[in-house]
This record gives sequence, C-alpha cells and structure tokens, in this order.
Amino acid sequence: MDDLFVADEIKELREKIAYHSDLYYQKAAPEISDYEFDQLVKRLQYLETKYPQYKIQESPTEKVGSDIDDESKIIPHKVRMYSLENAYTLEEIEDFYNKITKETKKMPYFTTELKLDGFSINLYYENGDLVYATTRGNGFEGEDVTQNVKTISGIPQKIDYPKPIEIRGEIFLPRSEFERINEEREKNGERIFANPRNAAAGTIKLKDPEIVKTRKLDYRVYSVGLFENNEIKSQYTLLKYFEKLGFKTLARDMKNLLKFGELNRIIEQCKFWELEKNNLEFDIDGLVIKVDDFELQKKLGYTSKFPKWAIAYKFKAEEVETQLLGVDFQVGRTGAVTPVARLEPVFISGSTVSNATLHNEDEIDRLDLKIGDYVTVIKSGEIIPKIIKVDKKKRPDKAEEINFPTNCPVCSSPLRKQEEGAVTYCSNANCPAQVQRRIEHFASRDAVDIEGLGEAVIKQLLENNMIEKIEDIYNIDFEKFANLERQGKKSAENLQKAIEKSKNQKFEKILFGLGIRYVGARTSKILTANFDNINALINASYLDFLMIDEIGEKIAQSLVDFFSDEKNLRMIENLKKIGLNMKSEKQEIKDKLSGSTFLVTGSLTNFSRNEIKNQIEQNGGRVVSSVSKKLEYLIVGENPGSKLSKAKKIDTIKIISEQEFLEMIK
Repeated sequence: MDDLFVADEIKELREKIAYHSDLYYQKAAPEISDYEFDQLVKRLQYLETKYPQYKIQESPTEKVGSDIDDESKIIPHKVRMYSLENAYTLEEIEDFYNKITKETKKMPYFTTELKLDGFSINLYYENGDLVYATTRGNGFEGEDVTQNVKTISGIPQKIDYPKPIEIRGEIFLPRSEFERINEEREKNGERIFANPRNAAAGTIKLKDPEIVKTRKLDYRVYSVGLFENNEIKSQYTLLKYFEKLGFKTLARDMKNLLKFGELNRIIEQCKFWELEKNNLEFDIDGLVIKVDDFELQKKLGYTSKFPKWAIAYKFKAEEVETQLLGVDFQVGRTGAVTPVARLEPVFISGSTVSNATLHNEDEIDRLDLKIGDYVTVIKSGEIIPKIIKVDKKKRPDKAEEINFPTNCPVCSSPLRKQEEGAVTYCSNANCPAQVQRRIEHFASRDAVDIEGLGEAVIKQLLENNMIEKIEDIYNIDFEKFANLERQGKKSAENLQKAIEKSKNQKFEKILFGLGIRYVGARTSKILTANFDNINALINASYLDFLMIDEIGEKIAQSLVDFFSDEKNLRMIENLKKIGLNMKSEKQEIKDKLSGSTFLVTGSLTNFSRNEIKNQIEQNGGRVVSSVSKKLEYLIVGENPGSKLSKAKKIDTIKIISEQEFLEMIK
C-alpha cells in the first residue's frame, strides 16, 4: 500500500474513532454498534503495527474512551478502572480460554456474569461512609456524580467495612421505567430516549438530583478497586461478600452464581443467556467471563487497556423480518437529506421499532430496496434500527420504486449531491429544517449548553415566529414565551437565566456551536488553542489551518468556506455584539520544564490528572501516554500501576514524587 494512502487512512480512522467515542461516552447517543467501533480500532491497530512510523503516543489504540465533562468536578480513582476486551464469537471465547490455561499451566475456575448494558460507577467508602461516587471517566479519574448516586434506592450510604474501599458496578434503567419515562416525554413533546443505556447515562449526569430521583435508576456491583481483605481471594467470594455488606449483585438475577473450569460449561452459559436475555427486567448485551482466583488475575496482569484475565462475550444483534411501508426524507442542520424507512412496527431487542435509517441514496441502491418489500432489520449494537437485507422472493407484484427527491422535502429548494460522496444536500441555508437543527446544535450541552432549549421548545419558538436564526435566541420576548402552550412564568425565567449564562461559555464551545462542517468538539479545542480570537480564525488562510496538527485538507477547506460566507460573518458579528465570548483563554507558558516529557502513575494528593497535565504544559513540559525511552520523568502517586515497574527497567527515566514535581515548578 502506498505510504500516502496509509497515512490518510490512519488519520481518517483516528477521526472516526474520536467522533464515535465522543458520541458514546460524552453524548450517550452512539450511531454505531460496539462491534462496528471495535472493527475501526482493530483496523487502526493493524495499520499502526505494520507501519510504526505513523503511530502516535495519543493513539486511540493506546487509551480507553472517556466520559469526562471538562466543566465538572473530577476525582482521581485510587486504582485504575479498565475496560474489557470484546469477543463476538464463541471461537474467540475458546481462544481466550486456551490462552489462559496455557499461561497458567492448569485449568482454573472462571465466573460467568451478566454484562449489564448500563453506565459504570465507582463508589468510594471511608470508615464505612459513602464519601463520593464517580463515573469511570478515562479510567484514571472520573466525574463526581455523588449527589445523583445518593438518590438511587438500595445503594448503601453506610457499610460495615472500616477500611477505605472502592466498589465498582453498573447503573441502569429497568425496562418498565424506561418505557414510563419515554411515554411521559412523548406526551410533553420531548425527544424520546433511544434505549435504556442512553437514558441511564444521560440521567446520571443531570444537574438536578430531584429529576434523577424520579427516574428510579437501579444498580448492581461486581468488582473492587482499592481493597484490603486477605480473606477474600476470588471473584466468587467477593460477590458473596458484597451481598453481606448490603449491595445488590448479579448473583440474585442469575438465581445462583456459577463458576466453571470446563470450556463447554462456559459456552453453555453464553448460549443460555443469549436466549434468556429478553426475560430479564433490564438490558444485558453479553456475558463477562473472568478468572476467579485473584492471585492468578495478578499473575496474568493487564494490557494498556484491558485485564488479560477477563473478556466480554457480546451477543449477536437480534434479526427480525418486517415490511417496508414507505420512505421519508429528513433534513439535518448541514442540509444533508437522509432517507428514513417507515416499517410495519416490530418488537426487537427490547423495544418496538417502526423506523430505520437508510443513510443515503447509494444504500437504497445497494439493497435494491422497494416499497412493500419484506426486509430484515437489526438494531445495530441494539441502538439504531438498520435494514440489512431484502427478501426478494417475497416482493409484492406492485412494489414501488423509491425515488430520491430532486427538491428539498421541507422548503422545495433544489437538492445537490456532494462531489465524490454519497450525501445529498438542500441548497437553501435558510431551510426551516436546517435552521431548527442548527439552533438545536448551538444550544446543545457540548456547545453553549442552554438548559431548557431543546427540540420541542425550539420548534415552538420557530412556529410562533419568535426566532429565525441562532442569534435571535438572545432577543426572545419572554413575556410572550410565558404565554405559549405548556410554558409559563417559571419556564420563561429559567430559560432566560440559561440563555444569559451561555454568553460566558468558553470560546471553544461557542466555536463548536457555530456548526462548521467537520469541526467537532475536539477540533474546536485545537483551533482555539492555536488562534487567539474569532478574528484570527476569520483571517486565517487554508495553509494556516493545514499547519496545525490534526487539521487536514477537508477541515481546512471547510473552515475557509465557512469564514468566507457573508451570512456566517453577519451571525458572528451579531453574536459578538450580544456579548458572547470570542477569545481564547490563553495561558502564559513558562519554560521551567523546557520540553521535558512526563507521565503519571497512581493517585495524587494535590492534583487531578487534568490539573497536573495543565501544570506540566503551562511550564513548558509535555505529557506522554506510555513508558518508553522517550520518557524523562515518571511522577509516582499512591497505589502506582505497572508503569512504575516498567520505568525501573529503563535507566534514563527519573522516578519522582508529587512533592519533587512541585519543587521543579516552584
């Protein structure tokens, strides 16, 4: 393969992985299945191994996704939280089993546990009291969600265990509660949740514990981080001990906890729960298989992302046949027109499905799809319904051709197809559908974060001619708003406060909110780190953008096009006059660490991971992601991980304490 093509594919894979990782961990709104995501990572891994010259230290193959919101309080974990490696076939489970037995030179016991499709949580107790609860975050530190977790019935506030302990588990939404919440949201004109996992993830990060309390989240615990108890020597005894302390575990849902030595018994469990999963009161997406003995776990160790002693068997997506009744065409904020299949309602993977994405015109042609066809539908990773095949033997005689429109289904403007692409766009930037989606994007949590300004409220404002474009948000007549249906004085006051607060958002979030094609949250951060203000961005050339790491030709051209458009420049000028922050928060860079490389292991006293990273960079240093000969300083906190033993083998690495680091930057 040509080196230029390799470099382009690697770059594109990293961008795709970053995009889908952000959707899953930050927005709780994934677009692809775990399997599809894992295939992207595996392809990148293969290319980086074959062409090591293109591997970078911050590659997604070396780190796990993060659910951390930069605006929230962050707490370091006492002991790192790892992800699990996924297996999608029983052959992969056999390979895992054989690898373990070969390495341990015996047939150890394994536990098989249900893999909840929820949201990971870390509970920290001291002197028996619940001190805080955090999300998994990036594995090293997590977001503080203590007040929300305390609303969950059944999580003990006090336990009979005097030493410090981290207890790990999963928070989820029972199916019955998920259905109740969606019915309520539909009545109120709010967007319904796609599945219980997304609903649980969104709920645990809400800023109002009273709302969290009404949603009746549940939980199960299954592992520990920091833990000192010589009597508990296995996963089996740990789960029994959890129940003694008053925690809910998965053993109660599996009727009895089982452990096996034989491969065939493990395979039997995988097959059994794949058939039984819909009979549970909550969603599971697989089975977790763990080496039972803690001493063996310690000997087997970890990779940079996963424990070597555990694996998750992911169930196959459920396939159901139904009939295609018609195709609707929806318009997004960039004008992209997406065909959506209307289906005869069918129950699949825990919920009723009546629509499925068709992506674009090429996908319709590839499937050779006609209205009236009988189609096989899956929930891609039990998330988004998707048509995978057509049974042409059952095709009705009067099956209709699907004609992709030549004019916008909302504003009737001509449609144009993207050059060298499959996407069709509405050419009218003022199309009502585009305007609504752009305002939704601008007000979203990852942009200026206007609480209360969701899809239903924006639609209501547009229909009542109270707004026409993004900047109109800041000139809403709140007296008139209070008199709208389903609104009132309190709603108007809350929305006014949220809109006023948004003026002080960081420049990077405002830039992301402008909706520049291909410019996501991460790219916005990169741009605001390289340009002092909006004027510098407006005046930058195509080559100026290309000079920045991680900005490719596609993004550079999109930026030039956006800042050359008079309508966009008028919008920016109006937002500046309103008082939105259009300047970067540049920090003075000192040179005390003068290009030295650093890495951190263990829990720190004075800093979170983000804080120490900022201190290193503000003093001219650089943070790397792994131990190698390029590393100069390893900062060691409490309970250090495997990085310490690796660093000791390389003479050139200086191992320093947190206090010694403070002396360096004093």
